[in-house]
Amino acid sequence: MNTNRITVRYAKALYSFAENEKKAEAVRNDMQLTAEIIKIAEFRNMLKNPVIFPSKKIAVFNKLLEDKVSNLTLTFFKLLANNKREAYLNAISRNYIAFYRKQNNIKSAKLTTVFTADEKLKKEIITILAKQFKADIELVSKTDKNITGGFVLTVDGKQYDA
Repeated sequence: MNTNRITVRYAKALYSFAENEKKAEAVRNDMQLTAEIIKIAEFRNMLKNPVIFPSKKIAVFNKLLEDKVSNLTLTFFKLLANNKREAYLNAISRNYIAFYRKQNNIKSAKLTTVFTADEKLKKEIITILAKQFKADIELVSKTDKNITGGFVLTVDGKQYDA
């Protein structure tokens, strides 16, 4: 079966269930945290290792995240591990976040500047983008010393370079 199809189906099912339980935003936050933890090579390797029993993976996941994520997310990981789909957790997290944003009309924006953008500038950019796209905006700001000046703003794959 196509791995993209698997991850989209699990993400949509999780979103549907979380929405019914009125926990969609909490699960979105859990998926963001999970995506960050998966960046750790040892954790990622543990998820992909077929020799490690699902019960051990569940125990590790619970130990790391039981106080940081909702019970719904812990139960979902248990389901993934028991179905031998835990290796797809990163893609499922990414798909869940994308689906949550689409369902809640949230656009993701990335601002790259030579200097550190202050909160006032970020708020102004969020206000302008919210009016332009008629959506809520999640702005991520980063600095890049390789930019000769100005900024680069990316929203939904479209880039404005000034």
